[in-house]
Amino acid sequence: MTKNPKKPVAPQHKRLPVALGGSKANHEKIESEVHDTLQARSALERRRASEIAILEMELEQHRRLRDTRLMAAVRDLAAGYFSTGQFKVRPFAEERYLKLARDLVGEDPTRQMKAAEKLEAAGTTLDELYARAYQTLAEELNHHEKRIESLEKRRRELMDDYEALRAIAPRMRSNG
Repeated sequence: MTKNPKKPVAPQHKRLPVALGGSKANHEKIESEVHDTLQARSALERRRASEIAILEMELEQHRRLRDTRLMAAVRDLAAGYFSTGQFKVRPFAEERYLKLARDLVGEDPTRQMKAAEKLEAAGTTLDELYARAYQTLAEELNHHEKRIESLEKRRRELMDDYEALRAIAPRMRSNG
């Protein structure tokens, strides 16, 4: 057995990272992590590991799309709530309300906490905003939710296949 076995990739999957909107480096990182975790030995195990990595990429993409859309809706509802005290989307709210709304869903924890405190002082919570945003987007996000569910099921099936391959591998080596 070679020390650095070549990872088999079907031709249609060579373009996948670009098709999914991810970077080639990110795809290679995920694939490497899956291969390292599973410690695939045979060519068939490596192929299954590559298929699992591809599913992980697609799962990541659908989760990212769903979450980004939800965060945008929360931001828009927050701007409306800050400006009117009602759960209404206000795309043309005053800049200070838009800034608070951006801070609320932003990545700076200090700004996020300050915006959440102002939201609570105004009479609601971030959890309620998320719930209302999800409620308004439920139908729109349903595609991603169903696709995530389908991909997770497929990943479990591939993992079961992989484990079965691992279980029979010693018998195949001793018989082969």
